[in-house]
Amino acid sequence: MHSRFRRPDLTKIFLTGCLALGAVFIFFLTNENKIKQTPQAPDKIKRESAVSSTDQSLQKFSLTGFDDQGKKFWNLEGDRASIDPAQSVFLEQNVVLKLKDSTVIRTDHVQWSQDGGILRTPAPVFVTHQNAQVKGRGAVGRLNDNFIQLNRDIEMVINQTTRLTADGPLKIYYKENKMIFYRRVKVVDERGVLTANRMDVLFDQEQKKVSQIIANGHVTIQRGSDTTRSQRAIYTMATGSVRLEGNPEITLHKESAKILDAPFRN
Repeated sequence: MHSRFRRPDLTKIFLTGCLALGAVFIFFLTNENKIKQTPQAPDKIKRESAVSSTDQSLQKFSLTGFDDQGKKFWNLEGDRASIDPAQSVFLEQNVVLKLKDSTVIRTDHVQWSQDGGILRTPAPVFVTHQNAQVKGRGAVGRLNDNFIQLNRDIEMVINQTTRLTADGPLKIYYKENKMIFYRRVKVVDERGVLTANRMDVLFDQEQKKVSQIIANGHVTIQRGSDTTRSQRAIYTMATGSVRLEGNPEITLHKESAKILDAPFRN
């Protein structure tokens, strides 16, 4: 069963958190440039002081990655680092990953593998970009595959008024211009609450903004005492419309219902 309607207040509940997600996601839009270490500009390791030359223990470690055009794309640094024979780098204390567009990712410690450019950490991760702050526990990043994931306990705050939470993981496929929140996704602001099992946020690569929001699995939109339920809800930015799929059900509070029966009372 399909139901189409346009309700600005209802759709705002569905979109408020998602539209601002673009603030965090935009820096991942690389115009399908695959991140790699270029022969002309290999990753740079800067040492302010070496604690030991035998165990490759370093202080104030800095690592820089470049895109296909040889332009600086990210910089990883930490107060302390050690390098094992397999060329994995272990960073700890004030670990910061800075990406272009001024996005900053912080954690307590991380492992970077030269083979495949994989970043891993079990520690809490904090992401800051413009007016949005995201935190989660544990992360995996595959820079060569244009992918990053926050593992669990996802929380995002936008403008200090809208809060999005999910059990996780949060998967970001920045070559495909898509990010997916998994398990008990919930968006809360002053207008209402949206919950779903999963939420896909799709981005327009050229305009670098949200093009479509898809919520799947036990979708509930609650505004005051009014509740809308469906198995799937699709919001399309171009038309400003929401399509509910899977036996949609709308429950109205008594006062809201009066709006519907007013013409018949006259």
